[in-house]
Amino acid sequence: MDLTPRHRRPFPLPGPWPACARALLRRGAAWLHTGGTGEGLLGLPDGPVLASRWSGRAWTTFLDGQIRSGAPWVALEAALPEHPGPWIGAASFELACDEASLPRRALAPGTLGQHWRGLRQALHVQGGEAELWSWDEAPAEPGTWAPLLRPDATSASVPLALQPRWTEAQHRIAVEVIRERILEGGFYVANLCVPFDSVFLDDPVELALGAFQRARPPFGAVLDLGDLRLLCLSMERLLSRRGDRIWSQPIKGSVPLTGDPALDRCAAEALAADPKERAEHTMIVDLVRNDLGRVARTGTVAVSQPMAVEPYPTVQHLVSTVEAQARPGLGLADLLRSVLPGGSVTGAPKHAVCAHLARTEAAPRGFYCGALGWIAPNGDLDLALPIRTAQIAGGALTYWAGGGITRRSDPAREWAELFLKTRAITN
Repeated sequence: MDLTPRHRRPFPLPGPWPACARALLRRGAAWLHTGGTGEGLLGLPDGPVLASRWSGRAWTTFLDGQIRSGAPWVALEAALPEHPGPWIGAASFELACDEASLPRRALAPGTLGQHWRGLRQALHVQGGEAELWSWDEAPAEPGTWAPLLRPDATSASVPLALQPRWTEAQHRIAVEVIRERILEGGFYVANLCVPFDSVFLDDPVELALGAFQRARPPFGAVLDLGDLRLLCLSMERLLSRRGDRIWSQPIKGSVPLTGDPALDRCAAEALAADPKERAEHTMIVDLVRNDLGRVARTGTVAVSQPMAVEPYPTVQHLVSTVEAQARPGLGLADLLRSVLPGGSVTGAPKHAVCAHLARTEAAPRGFYCGALGWIAPNGDLDLALPIRTAQIAGGALTYWAGGGITRRSDPAREWAELFLKTRAITN
């Protein structure tokens, strides 16, 4: 994590991390979590907010309540240098589709499409040691938030009871329709997703603390977006940039992780050799290469690490690294329009697949499969693909799961894979 604060100083934690941050998280602190120990960045809730909402005809963007001109990505790019620190937040799948001129489902007026908070202060935690980071001219002082950083008693979370929004029979039909479209030549692979619903009257912070401890996500987050809370347990890097280097790490292909070394080793070998999984993964990597190629220096796009099997607490995935050198003068808006929405959660070709998914899936995806992470004033960024992500609002929780459908897909196996992917938040 490279966010380069202007000032940093040691900050003694008053208790075990991250348990001592409960009160701050409940007050809207933005938490980017990495790894099983809760290392990462806790952005304190005191900076400007940029948000875009759907009016019914167009996206309207506000910065601290004042309307900003331009499309959402343009407005975000223009706001970056107006604040000295990085911006933490998220953007929705449907907003990304609109920015990329792709079909998407209809949205209700007032729907939130992106929400970013500019950081003035943050706690950076690594190895159990914390530093107070500041991007203001003067070094940071703990101020009014320090008393909220305290050890609080743990309250037990009620186990989630997730229910898919459609039946196995409906999913089988949807899979078969996609397979037929592939055989007809309409597209090559499509990522079909299903929302799972649960009544949720519990504390999102307690749910997050428990889920992070179990799932140990490389790209975890807890974000308060005003209308809703996001709990992200993602393991997929959507897009990163450092100077002129840009890269993505698409995931396609999965098998359960049992905890038995011999069984898991055999499963990893089978996954790496599976013709269906390899074909699906190759198509998505080619799509990501094409996306990066639209904004890269000619000849610089490369797959530096193809089809590595990476283990996570409940699942093993095939992961590739695709990187390139950005063309001179590449701005944020053009970069985001090229890559978002991510190829691994749409399919190929994107336009045809998104049109089909807009007619087929049970609801708009919202922030699931959009983008989540941080963006620095100079345009450097680290954005995760918010898979394994819960959206919590109004006493309800929605958690999506999905998978890539190819002509070799087995409908029963695809249905079972959905439930495998819910284990990150239910186990």
